[in-house]
Amino acid sequence: MSGWGYIVTSYETVLVTHEGGVSTITLNRPPVNAVSAGLMRDVLAALSELEAREETRCVVLTGSGTKAFCAGADLKASGGGPGSGPSFRELGRSVLDRIETFPKPVVAAIRGWCIGGGFAIGMSCDVRLASTTARFRTGDAYIGVVPSWGMSLTRLTHYIGRNRALDLLIVGEDLDAAGAKEMGLVTRVIPEEEFDAEVARIAQRLAGGAPIVFQAIKETVRAQYVHSPGAARELETHWSNICAASADQKEGLAAQREKRAPIFKGR
Repeated sequence: MSGWGYIVTSYETVLVTHEGGVSTITLNRPPVNAVSAGLMRDVLAALSELEAREETRCVVLTGSGTKAFCAGADLKASGGGPGSGPSFRELGRSVLDRIETFPKPVVAAIRGWCIGGGFAIGMSCDVRLASTTARFRTGDAYIGVVPSWGMSLTRLTHYIGRNRALDLLIVGEDLDAAGAKEMGLVTRVIPEEEFDAEVARIAQRLAGGAPIVFQAIKETVRAQYVHSPGAARELETHWSNICAASADQKEGLAAQREKRAPIFKGR
């Protein structure tokens, strides 16, 4: 995203920048940021870097340029397509699992095409912001491929419901940003001319939240479908006890009483 911070780490296929408590991972395989095994390994490495970086409180995941967030798998780089081999499939699953279990909020900033593996990556993020230029496609049935990264055939039903998931996958037509918002795929749609500024505003807001609570939210919500409501309830109790004993809860309550912004330290 142009104008965001400065380049701190340049991997082969992604860039990592920082702006205050927000770090941005930019998929950088022009012209459409297609997924390769190398890109997925770079994303995993970047996430590990940012998990260890205490100053990072929120991560934005976006694509370079304006043509695409990520237009699916690079067929040559993947050896024939998303379903071409178990190693490529497992890499894709690892990226989705890593984003979902990453302890800090991850925001997808989507402009242009969001297709196939790119759709899977974008949907696994906690908050999904779409430019009015965003276009989504899940028409794998029309290229003869079974999507197998654990998104379209597994997570998607839990995310948006059985009927909407089947409509999206079986009809398989391109979906604009407004249609994606109606289906519950994206959090909000933002005019392209305001997109970078609004993404920055929302990400900075998230960076000011309580890290313990965000981790509790992510783990407990995920447990609802990965495990069971009972497991989620146990996690809710676990994190509630941790939070009650934390300095951050004391700080949050004090800040509310004193009508000031809290300063959370993640402990």
